[in-house]
Amino acid sequence: MADPQAEEFLDDLQGNILRGHGRDFAAHFLLRMIGEPRDVANWIGSFAESVTTALASRDLAAVWRSDRGVGEPFACIALSHQGYRYLGVSDEAIPLAGGAFKGPVDDRYFALGMKNQSNVPPPGRHYNDPPASNWEASYRGDIHALVILADNDNQRLAERIDLFRQAIDGVFEVAALETGRKLKKEFDRGTLVIEHFGYQDGVSQPLMIKQKIEEEVARRGNDHWSPEAPLSLALAPDPAGGYGSFLVFRKLEQNVLGFSQALVDGSAVMGVSPEEVGAMAVGRTTDGIPLVGDRPADPAVDPNDFHFDQDPDGSACPFHAHIRKTNPRGDIARILGGFDAFERARRIVRRGITYGERPDLSDGGPPPSSGVGLLFMCYQSNLDSFIIQQEGSDGNDFVRPGTGVDAVIGQNESPVAQTWPSNGDVEFTMANFVRMLGGEYFFAPSMTFLRSLSEM
Repeated sequence: MADPQAEEFLDDLQGNILRGHGRDFAAHFLLRMIGEPRDVANWIGSFAESVTTALASRDLAAVWRSDRGVGEPFACIALSHQGYRYLGVSDEAIPLAGGAFKGPVDDRYFALGMKNQSNVPPPGRHYNDPPASNWEASYRGDIHALVILADNDNQRLAERIDLFRQAIDGVFEVAALETGRKLKKEFDRGTLVIEHFGYQDGVSQPLMIKQKIEEEVARRGNDHWSPEAPLSLALAPDPAGGYGSFLVFRKLEQNVLGFSQALVDGSAVMGVSPEEVGAMAVGRTTDGIPLVGDRPADPAVDPNDFHFDQDPDGSACPFHAHIRKTNPRGDIARILGGFDAFERARRIVRRGITYGERPDLSDGGPPPSSGVGLLFMCYQSNLDSFIIQQEGSDGNDFVRPGTGVDAVIGQNESPVAQTWPSNGDVEFTMANFVRMLGGEYFFAPSMTFLRSLSEM
């Protein structure tokens, strides 16, 4: 039997937060408001009628599972701090950081925006992103809103893009339009979604819906790791009523050619195959099998029941491996003397999708060094939660001094050589295969707020 309170809650929350929209194709409009504030507010209020709520997402997913058709289109919207300001929203009505372990400067990240994130006063976090002057031109100016349109039918999405452009005429101008599509590859254990370096993507996600948690635990087990997360990991109160979530959007270009060459170079230095170097760099094999823990009995299950207490010295999964840098699974508590609740509160809800074409996958040519990458998106109740990825991936000293940067996505002008594996004696440097081209911080408001804009 449906819970009326739960359904009311989900109907006031936008989709894509508690569960991903799941569509194969997506268009991301980064918008600049140009109309009169009242006109812009009215437009957003009207657009709210086409936004896919969390309740609708749940129901549509159930229908899709039953008939496996093309499914229904998806839409959501988020506003930057500058967008709230443009609309004339008062300070008291602009969302503030939520969740556990909120710090004294955490609200400043949203207020200043991604371009000025390094200006957050102490104890603000450190960033290795390139300065905004080096971003793609379309990201250097103000960005007020992000609208995501997604679909499993690419032709229908193309038609919706054209209609959307017409609908915003005179109200918004398009700062950037980023289109993404799921990149898929056949493995022995099935068709998997991958990123451009060739590794399964989105394997380990914090889960906040009871049924999804129970389903994953039943299939994967939880002897070592629980995917469970409280709603407060992603949701922050919306001053207008209900809940929303802070959304990080970053366009990350991947140098696939450079990464591929590094695997070959590392192979020569370490005396192992390029595939083994890649597995140590990522922490998983290309088909998502982690280097720690046992393989699941069911090959169709994405393995995720492992903990780094099973590999305390990094002999299997190095400390500089991507999955260990971004989700240290006990390393902070064990090595730094922190506590588990703090570490788990720093997880993020990832919703990224790849962009760019890969002709080399069909014609056998060299992999690209530019033009492809990841439209990285994540939801969280507090933008400080995102920083563990930023500092963890880009820092040489996380979690241990001299560890080196994340061997896959780490950005650092002076990366130290990593030790392969972490308890070994072979030094080799892998870094700077991902370049941040631009982005912004947003908040995905409650439906209560969006609908209220028609009354401003």
